[in-house]
Amino acid sequence: MGQENLPPVILKSSEAILAVADVAATVRFYRDVLGFEGEWLWENPPTFGGVRWGAVQVMLCRQPELARNVEGHQHFFFCDDIDALHQRHQAANAPIVSKLENKPWGVREYTVRDINGYHLRFAGPQKYERPASARSTLPSFIKLEERLPTVEELGILTDAVGWNRTAEMLRVALEHSLHGVVALDTRNPQEPRVVGSIRVIGDAARFFYLQDVAVIPEFQNQRIGSAMMELVMAWLKSAAPKGSWIGLFTAKPGFYERYGFKSGSGMSLMV
Repeated sequence: MGQENLPPVILKSSEAILAVADVAATVRFYRDVLGFEGEWLWENPPTFGGVRWGAVQVMLCRQPELARNVEGHQHFFFCDDIDALHQRHQAANAPIVSKLENKPWGVREYTVRDINGYHLRFAGPQKYERPASARSTLPSFIKLEERLPTVEELGILTDAVGWNRTAEMLRVALEHSLHGVVALDTRNPQEPRVVGSIRVIGDAARFFYLQDVAVIPEFQNQRIGSAMMELVMAWLKSAAPKGSWIGLFTAKPGFYERYGFKSGSGMSLMV
């Protein structure tokens, strides 16, 4: 029977089973140093066991021969407040072997070595860190206009930041937009150059969403994105009815936290 004829199956969870030299000692480390709260042991002396923190569980199997060769093997955990967890681990004198920092793969992460030699990578959402080269004032040649970009302008921006969209898609998107801000480089007054934009979409009654927040890479860290956000937030505060929901999707939540946005759970479907 071919795979195409089999009924679909969705995996619901996954839990690591780590080979350790001493199950009880490892449980104590995960509980007392790392902060895991639930624990269980199998047999006496334990040959198997586990620890739990919320919905996350790690199982431990006494396999001393394998455990002698696990140095540097990695396991990954993701949490909602990585800075708070880092503080807890520092206070517990956890052996942190890789410092807390934003990583180029899109998370804020540090590494703890457990007593068996496993490298436990703890990560969370990136924290916005203002680059040392970033400007504190908007360049004098940048002009902000509260309007939607044209199809041509939005095409220039999407191409510059690597978003794959057709001109027809952009035209339809703009027709269904509520508000926008455009940033222009005016050093050539006859032909101002678009360098950034933000669109607001939604039902104009209760739900609003920030879309296509983009600044051309060579103009980033010059306060253009911040200035556009300030105008958009001022418009939303005046136009959105009290109790409205304002959302966005981003890989850099720290940038938006200063405007009052908070990370949360949700659902989506891509068709």
